[in-house]
Amino acid sequence: MKSTITKTKFKYIDTVGFTADVGGRGFHLPRDLAINSKEKVFVVNRSGAFHTAGLRVSITDVNHNYYGEFSKFGKNPGELYWPCSITFDTEDNVYITDEYTHTISVFEKDGNFVKRWGNKGNKQGEVNSPSGIVCDQNNELFIVDLHNDRVQVMTTSGKFIREWGKKGDQDGEFNKPWGIALGNNNEVLVADWRNDRIQIFDKNGLFIDKFGSSGTDDGDLSRPSGACVDKDGFIYVADWGNQRVQIYDEKFNFIGKLRGQAKLSKWAKEYLNANQDEKRARESFSPVINIDNVEVHEESARIESYFWDPTSVVIDKNGHLLVLDSNRNRIQIYQRA
Repeated sequence: MKSTITKTKFKYIDTVGFTADVGGRGFHLPRDLAINSKEKVFVVNRSGAFHTAGLRVSITDVNHNYYGEFSKFGKNPGELYWPCSITFDTEDNVYITDEYTHTISVFEKDGNFVKRWGNKGNKQGEVNSPSGIVCDQNNELFIVDLHNDRVQVMTTSGKFIREWGKKGDQDGEFNKPWGIALGNNNEVLVADWRNDRIQIFDKNGLFIDKFGSSGTDDGDLSRPSGACVDKDGFIYVADWGNQRVQIYDEKFNFIGKLRGQAKLSKWAKEYLNANQDEKRARESFSPVINIDNVEVHEESARIESYFWDPTSVVIDKNGHLLVLDSNRNRIQIYQRA
């Protein structure tokens, strides 16, 4: 197995979650996660195209407490169809983008539905498959407008404020952007998915810098889906296409990478202890199936501890890095040594 640690050391802490495809404690094909002011972790479960019973938003924390869930699959107000990203305002109200209905749904912090807004289009204030979303301390929402290749800034009620970006590969242009995050100095980081890079702007959309280029070497990116920044300015990128998380310093120098080290979560162990037939089957299962020269996605499918389509990364108040490990329905937790 490959080394997980390069240049800067990171310690694997824990795993939260396991597969729950019909609701209840666990996750099913989660797409995004975010942490509110009470350190509760909200996980958006997109579930599958032909198996939608697992679609909901789960509420948990890093200590394996499960606080419930809300919403379900559907097109009606309060329901979600292709949920993509989640954020909170300063009152911990919840905002979730939906790529299929071209809307943003708003919930109270306990999951009670409030309203939704949004219309499909390319005019100011309209969206076409909104993906990433993040809210600043002024309660301005920064929304990645995927198929319009732009970022729009709106109020929490959906009123247009400003926009930037267009389709292309030049500075300030996008090609199917996905995730978005705020830095320590209110800079805006955008995962420019198809351009294989992270672009950085000020809050008015002025281009500041960029890093990343297409490839598989250390520091290269392949279809990055999300990013976050810790208190020291280190940047963590969900390098989705390369099945890893990469870490950069404040000058965008590559300093480390994570491939995944997960062990069974507390929930999974409790489930197996309560289901002895499955526990016996598990004991005969090999978590590592080594085959030389397979492509990286197939490698992730064969080695259980590895990330398999990591889609989102966040930092909690204690400096823990939470990585949403989408195809394995779990969160892997790390800390910089």
